Amino acid sequence: MITFPLDREPDGATLVYRPWGVRAIKLLVTSEVETAVLRIRPRAIKQTEADAGIFRASADDSDAFVISWGGGHEPGPCLKAEDYLVAFERCAALQPGDTSLIYFNLDHIGPDLPGEATVPIEAYDEKMGEVKATLPIRLQKPPAYNDSVVQFIQNGAVWQPQGTQVASYEPRWWPRPAVDYVPLATYPLQVRLDGKRLLVEWGGKTVAQITDHTDPTVLLPQSMRLELFEFDRSHLALRAWFFWLDKNIGSGHEVPDAERFDMLLRKQDGYVTLACTDMHWREMWAQIDGAPMEATLGMSRAAKLKLLTEGIAKVKAFFTGEKEADHDGVFSPVDGPAPLIPKQAARLGGGDFATRGKGAEAHLPTIINVVEQSDATTLKMVSSDVRLG
Repeated sequence: MITFPLDREPDGATLVYRPWGVRAIKLLVTSEVETAVLRIRPRAIKQTEADAGIFRASADDSDAFVISWGGGHEPGPCLKAEDYLVAFERCAALQPGDTSLIYFNLDHIGPDLPGEATVPIEAYDEKMGEVKATLPIRLQKPPAYNDSVVQFIQNGAVWQPQGTQVASYEPRWWPRPAVDYVPLATYPLQVRLDGKRLLVEWGGKTVAQITDHTDPTVLLPQSMRLELFEFDRSHLALRAWFFWLDKNIGSGHEVPDAERFDMLLRKQDGYVTLACTDMHWREMWAQIDGAPMEATLGMSRAAKLKLLTEGIAKVKAFFTGEKEADHDGVFSPVDGPAPLIPKQAARLGGGDFATRGKGAEAHLPTIINVVEQSDATTLKMVSSDVRLG
């Protein structure tokens, strides 16, 4: 996490990027004085793109990176956001002593691999058009990187991983201090785009499918990113990103925005044992019931809210702020304290793949076939609000 003080000169900040992958730029914004209602964004935004309805940024001195954000905030995220109408947010002023966590997606797209690059982040007054504070972030290539690190190579509508080194797993919202790599064996994994379905295949068998129910479809090769990680001795982790940065996609899509799915693929047979996605600033995990894993894309915030009002009790507390169902402080299902997901992965990593009774889809509405868990277990599979830390 990088600290961005608004009321003094910031210290130098460095972030190691992950080649051919997406890392979070996680900023802790602080101020000992009251601020105006401010927004925050990278400096290197091409005005011609913004005028054309494309919302993204680059490094100041390299086009090898795409920096993006979500929430439909075209001018950049609110420096401080407050929730309203349960599933939406609006900008607010930062009060003395307040802090705010801001996330940007740092996507290395290449083709070059800069040793260093610079991304200045600006806090600015949208109404006045004035920059109030600037934080330069120096990007660095991982010291451990070499040419054998895995990449997904596209051939038409098919992507296959190539390489003999793979990054260790990193949660989306809790970036590690460093990027390290471990050896990667050869696995019969490929990802294939089939109309409005994204298929994850292992040895020719579909082990996961993500179906897009929007019209027009948002499953576009130029908007997708695939990453592979070593999760544990029994699992690879496949992360599928979907970015909506261009308003010209049509329909009522929220732009800019990003969604992702993490799928734990069992090395012995490719089955997805556990998976996660995000909903309203929460990371939500589920044990998968049977194969293939089934998930959907394209659910709007309004649709999520509609689902809640129709009886999804297990996650309603997280949206409405009912603290009796929440965590005591910052909690990651992967990092702990006493994290459940690594324990479940170890338990599910061997033996036959068991199909259990169809579970409730409620606590993870964008992943369909999940195993119903007790309330206590469900809570441990859902993170705290990532805006808390």
